[in-house]
Amino acid sequence: MRLTTFGTTLFAAALALGACGGKQKVASGLHADTKDVPPPPDVAPDVKPDDPGDKREVSSDAKNDFAAAYAFYQKQDTAGWNEGSCRSAADQFAAVARAHKEVVEAQYMVGRSYQNCDMAKEAEDAYQAALKIKPNHGASISNLGELYFEAGKVDGARKYWESAIKANPKLTAAYVNLAALNLAEMRRINKVDDPAWKRLEEDARKKLSNALAVDNENVRAYTVYGLVYMEGRQKNRNRLDLAKLLLEEGEKKNPKYAPLQHALGLLSLAKNNLTEALQRFQTAVDLDPNFAEAHMNLGLIQLGTRRYDVAKSEFDKVIAREPKNYDAYIGLGVAQRGLGDLNGAEVSYKKAKDLDPKRGDAYFNLGILYKEFKASKESDLKAMQSTVKVGRGFFQDFLGKDGSADDKTEAQENIKVIDKLVKQLDDAMKMQASPPAAPAAGG
Repeated sequence: MRLTTFGTTLFAAALALGACGGKQKVASGLHADTKDVPPPPDVAPDVKPDDPGDKREVSSDAKNDFAAAYAFYQKQDTAGWNEGSCRSAADQFAAVARAHKEVVEAQYMVGRSYQNCDMAKEAEDAYQAALKIKPNHGASISNLGELYFEAGKVDGARKYWESAIKANPKLTAAYVNLAALNLAEMRRINKVDDPAWKRLEEDARKKLSNALAVDNENVRAYTVYGLVYMEGRQKNRNRLDLAKLLLEEGEKKNPKYAPLQHALGLLSLAKNNLTEALQRFQTAVDLDPNFAEAHMNLGLIQLGTRRYDVAKSEFDKVIAREPKNYDAYIGLGVAQRGLGDLNGAEVSYKKAKDLDPKRGDAYFNLGILYKEFKASKESDLKAMQSTVKVGRGFFQDFLGKDGSADDKTEAQENIKVIDKLVKQLDDAMKMQASPPAAPAAGG
């Protein structure tokens, strides 16, 4: 059987699919009731920065079988994935992996095929099986990180991406994923002068620069890089200019990348250009109708323009995709209130309250709903008084929840107004109940 060098072009194409961003069983990291994931492999570097490529010698049969499976995969990718096509592609690569056990890329593509349809457990098993063949297979390690991130295991995902980079310093997906984690933490800290914020930003910029040094066409790296520079703009508006340069460079690479269009919308918002922001967010959802964050921002802008029907439609789309999105329920409640559906608004606010009882937004909005809207619908004074008292209770509850100092002050002012109104209503009801004075005797 003739041996040939395993060409880099085909496998490079296959491994590039890792940027979504065996028989021996490994404990799953996907269970919702655990925090832990299986530890990533303790790897030695697999690919050096100056490595010209994979020089393994494999049979021509192995190369041809993999090429046929990959051609089938590309055809399915063009047509669009569903569970049937994902399983078919996985089966083709699994057959290659069984026939040619040295071809770890075939086992990796089994996992990638399943991951296209969010078949997380099947994908996890396939990637772990690939690591039984080659423990330092960076793409499999990186994609396991993506599965664990989607399952909410952020710390575990970080460990896998760090391990993936050790295995393959050219693995751009892992660099960008780690930078995106840093960005999320920067937003949580939200203090430019905090040393931790500065360390996170420096590390994010370093990782994104590494990704772009490997792949200057990586539009996701440009997108995250631009978002990193948008943070801290309150103290340094020049950061928006740097963000603009990066995002525009990304747009040159791929203007049809929905997260990039969304980031450009956020940039427009930061510059108070609502018209352009609206256009960018709309472009993002046109490119990816499942892009919940873009639908969310469209809804918020439409609330500001009082187009409550359009806003409601956008928040409904968010909730259909993310049924536990607290902010979407709050936005939906505001839109319903604007449309006069006060009972629907109450239901939405209470769903948000049940999702996160520690957050104050739902309590504050319920207070406003009862004080400003439901009470005004009552013609009976007693019913009106009872209604505003319910609102007072929500404002009082809000004072013990998470919320801004300004909102807390406003809630206290609303409580004072309600207390005054309750007394006025008491006086009015007493007057109604008192019999009219008898006319004076004599004439």
